[in-house]
Amino acid sequence: MLKKLKSFYNKDNSDYSTGYVDPFEFHQTFYQTLVYFKLADLKNHNPPSYFNQNTFLFLYALFTTILSSISCYHGLVTADLPLITEAGTYSIVLSYKMLILSCTRTNIPQYHNLLRALKKDFQYICTVGEKFRAPYFENQLKTWKICISICLFTICVAVTMNLFAYLSLFYFLATHDADTEGSRPLLFPFWLPDVDFSKSPIYELAFMFANIAVLLYTYNYLFMLQTQIVWIRQITSKADIIIWNLQDLLVDIHPTTNKEQSEYFSKLIENRMRDIIIHHQSMYSLLDDYALVYKKLLTFEQIICGPVVTLTAYCIAEKMDKGEFQAILLLLCIATIVLYFTPSMLCTYLSIKLQSVCDACWDMPFWNAGPVIRPYMVLMMQRSLRPLPLHTPGFQDISVETFSQKMTSAYSLFNMLRA
Repeated sequence: MLKKLKSFYNKDNSDYSTGYVDPFEFHQTFYQTLVYFKLADLKNHNPPSYFNQNTFLFLYALFTTILSSISCYHGLVTADLPLITEAGTYSIVLSYKMLILSCTRTNIPQYHNLLRALKKDFQYICTVGEKFRAPYFENQLKTWKICISICLFTICVAVTMNLFAYLSLFYFLATHDADTEGSRPLLFPFWLPDVDFSKSPIYELAFMFANIAVLLYTYNYLFMLQTQIVWIRQITSKADIIIWNLQDLLVDIHPTTNKEQSEYFSKLIENRMRDIIIHHQSMYSLLDDYALVYKKLLTFEQIICGPVVTLTAYCIAEKMDKGEFQAILLLLCIATIVLYFTPSMLCTYLSIKLQSVCDACWDMPFWNAGPVIRPYMVLMMQRSLRPLPLHTPGFQDISVETFSQKMTSAYSLFNMLRA
């Protein structure tokens, strides 16, 4: 079994050295997820109907967020700080799910553009760019492995949260005495006026509702995160194609006094440069599509990451002082840090890769190429040095540096609350 999983992870049973490779079979988990979210039909330019899983996920998240928000409000009224932090954390996290689903519905053409770009690039590598096949599919295999790894981590967090919820319930039932105070634990701290969530059958319904909410959130987040990874890695793959073509731009070109040969070389350079410009424009079109879909999501992550880490850590510490260990909140805190670090690292890598196009232009002896392509080279270099179109006024860039600053601020705020 382990050998089969390892083979699946490394794609050992597939040969990508010859023939046409279907990108949707290569990235099968990513494509299948888009199928489930009604985004894989390239012929359908209309938004999906309301009667599908996306609507169900949105309504489930909305109802869960409302319950958590009411609990948070109750904590504010009763001055129960642990309840405020715990319920407030879940309210913030669950509201993110609704934002993801809203972006999914309003940006269907951008998802279709990603699929078309993926298909065109695979077709190019398998035909015209055959010489780049090996390094290109090495990068695609890394993309596949990153997706599988991050998906496994996210699924493990959700399953472990549910497992801890059941273990907490079993421990309570095994150690609880009828004469002692206490109520059966819930994954989310639900509260409603005149409703006792510790009594049956309300408790059982709330318990299962919370556990299902975690699994549905994970399912939705896997779609968002996996699509983001493939999207960024595909943009960087386009950058690699541009760099490889720039390195080959003047291959087999040499000075000559023969007029016919000189015209042939000029025409050959122009054709090669035309392909580079097409790929370059395609790369930035895909980047603009990515920014249109993910800028608001990344900005929201930048806003909520620090407070979520601070609140979960504070609630864990407060419960520890009372002799309780909040394993579920600890998992949520760790998952928040890891899953916020992932897009920060990817965007930093994307920025570096785009700037490397400028370096490739400098490394090429363009002074031997004649005056025709020099303006295009200058424009490509200038565009490659621009910041990513992910910056929102009033917010910091999406990068590892920003991630580090947010974590430092969260730690400082945690110490201030504990003082």
